[in-house]
Amino acid sequence: MPITEDATITSKGQVTIPKRIREQRDLDAGTEVEFVLADDGTVQVRLKESAMERLRAIKTQLATHNVDLEAMRRGSKAAWESPSDEDVL
Repeated sequence: MPITEDATITSKGQVTIPKRIREQRDLDAGTEVEFVLADDGTVQVRLKESAMERLRAIKTQLATHNVDLEAMRRGSKAAWESPSDEDVL
């Protein structure tokens, strides 16, 4: 069953996550969260994934689409090693 709690936005735009929710999700000071605004206007607050976790998820998704990851790596490396337009100017 979902937990519903109210909170108020401060003049600085801050919101305190209610204690009951912090305890349920084991959220401590320093835990990073992200706010996601959906197309329908709802806002989700979820634990922020590390960059490595996001990359793993992308790799998993690409694996289902028959994408050559090695070719993508080579192309990316070549792009980073070539001079940019700004370097030429």
